Amino acid sequence: MYEACSAKIRMYRMVLKEGRFDEKVHHCSVISYKPEEECIYLIAEDTELTEFSQDGNYECRIKAPDGEETCMGVITDRYWNKSGRILKFRIKNGFYKNLVN
Repeated sequence: MYEACSAKIRMYRMVLKEGRFDEKVHHCSVISYKPEEECIYLIAEDTELTEFSQDGNYECRIKAPDGEETCMGVITDRYWNKSGRILKFRIKNGFYKNLVN
């Protein structure tokens, strides 16, 4: 459904009191979307994996063919494989469309 779409993720809230809030928007591309797991697998294009906090809440904006869709969630896993820098993004509360007038 979202495979090969571009995405942008950004932190909107830090869970830990002493944690580092990251204001940067990170560009990614979607590898796969697994609705049964409520997870999106992303490839981080220009950001090192250590910059992504697993203690923060993120907003993910996916540029889909029928418009931009957004979801909120957390990064549950981050790792390297032959495809590149992989992020496993767990969705909370589903998707919503960004309507632009």
